[in-house]
Amino acid sequence: MTGTEDPIVSTTFAVSGVRSDDEVPAALQALFDVFAELGLGQATFEVTDTDVARLYVKHRRSVTPDRVAISGALSTVGAHLVD
Repeated sequence: MTGTEDPIVSTTFAVSGVRSDDEVPAALQALFDVFAELGLGQATFEVTDTDVARLYVKHRRSVTPDRVAISGALSTVGAHLVD
C-alpha cells in the first residue's frame, strides 16, 4: 500500500491518572516501546480540567491500536484507559 492508500489517522483514548503536564513525559515514555512493537506512530496527551486526559494516537489506517497493550503500558506509571 502507498501512503495515499493507507493514510495516517488518529484514535483517541480517555486516560485517567495523567492529571498534569508534569505527568505526561512518564506516560509517553511508558508507551514508547509498545508503540514501536505495534507499528503505531506519534502520541500526545491533552490534559483537561477533569481527572480524564485525552490520548491521541497517530497510526496508519491499516493498524488497529491494541487497547490491552496500551493500557498495560500506562498502568506502569499509574494511568489507566477509561472505557
